[in-house]
Amino acid sequence: MSNPSLTRALTAAVDALHGSAFPATLVRLIQQQVPFDCALLLGVGQRPVYLYDNLNHQRALLFDRYLAGDFGQDPFMLALANGLTTGVWTQAEVGPLDPDYQRRFYQATGWQEEVGLILPIRAGLTLVLFLGRLGKRRPLSPSERTRLEELFPLVHSLCRQHWLQAQPSAETRPLLAESDAAGLEGGGLKERVAQAMASVGGDLLTRRERQVASLLLQGLDTEAIATSLGIGGGTVKNHRKHLYGKLRVGSQAELFGLFLNHLITAPASATAPDDRPPSQ
Repeated sequence: MSNPSLTRALTAAVDALHGSAFPATLVRLIQQQVPFDCALLLGVGQRPVYLYDNLNHQRALLFDRYLAGDFGQDPFMLALANGLTTGVWTQAEVGPLDPDYQRRFYQATGWQEEVGLILPIRAGLTLVLFLGRLGKRRPLSPSERTRLEELFPLVHSLCRQHWLQAQPSAETRPLLAESDAAGLEGGGLKERVAQAMASVGGDLLTRRERQVASLLLQGLDTEAIATSLGIGGGTVKNHRKHLYGKLRVGSQAELFGLFLNHLITAPASATAPDDRPPSQ
């Protein structure tokens, strides 16, 4: 491989396999070949599950509109439900934009060019990686489309390596039935939940912030968390404020929603980073 930058990006993606940084390194690998302004990664089963984004413009629309229901008008989601096959697709190829969807969501995002990578992982789970360009960039050229298609088998293989080890959780009844087949019943599921609680937030959080997050997810209030960790209530509130900011959530309910997504997708062997001392 004669491109040093591409080699470094590929090495980083391989090193990040089965860790929380993998989606970001995967996107950087793609950007080494074809430039995009925005990326959004979803898992599609019963409904879209948020996995990763690097959105800087109108990011709130993703959670307030798209994941809240507008995904049902997304031409990629409609085409996927109708049998859209594995590969690289442009928005124009999968179907026209519904006028209401275009008005309520698509135009507001500022995306002028959208490509979707359809990445089947296992029965019941397909990843969709959306790559977008804002108005300042030129449209996707034929040569860039070719580079994406040449890169696609590698991206698909890396995704299968990463997410095949991620078993479904008990977010919904259908997923519970799936977990029985995957051998996640009884103690196995409890172990998965404990691992996910310990690793939620990944490298974004300090060890102490992850501890506070884990106790919040268990339903403890500020006083109980302070007693459990041997710190003051004001310190707990500071940690909660910081971890909410880092995870871009605004409430305990949003934190729990993020945790459910993490539980679904985190590899079974995932453990929390432990190289930093807890901050007080």
